[in-house]
Amino acid sequence: MTFQQAVNATPCLQNPDAYRTGLGALREEDREHLDIDETKHIGGSVDVDTALREAEPGANRWDYGIAYLHKGESAERIYWVETHTADDSQVEKVIRKAEWLRHWLKGKGIRLAGFTRRIVWVSSGATNFKRPLTVPRRKRMAAAGLEHVGSKLHIRHRQSS
Repeated sequence: MTFQQAVNATPCLQNPDAYRTGLGALREEDREHLDIDETKHIGGSVDVDTALREAEPGANRWDYGIAYLHKGESAERIYWVETHTADDSQVEKVIRKAEWLRHWLKGKGIRLAGFTRRIVWVSSGATNFKRPLTVPRRKRMAAAGLEHVGSKLHIRHRQSS
């Protein structure tokens, strides 16, 4: 199953605006935070936040899913991307968003759960952590599978070994 087929088979994402080819589901201001090799290998994108805004208005919804087919891989990898302020006051909120995403993938988003994935937090502005992340916060981020990548997510066609 491709990313597009999985999105189309996910009832809460069957909104015509949810799936887009390329990076079409991302807001323009969020695209600048991506550096992607060989964009022809992008399998599409989905705006989860907007698609689920009415159904889950109070939830800490995740922003986007982006599919990419890396050299030597037979299936697309999904980059779950949250563009969000990166400062001390926002760490817990982004962790809650990642926990929401993992829970959603076990339920309503199950058709998207079988893909290899990365859950990444991209700073939407300057990264401004005034103190190091505490061990408990780092553990919670790791438990949620969340990685902070700074102000730009680099997706390379050839993955490093």
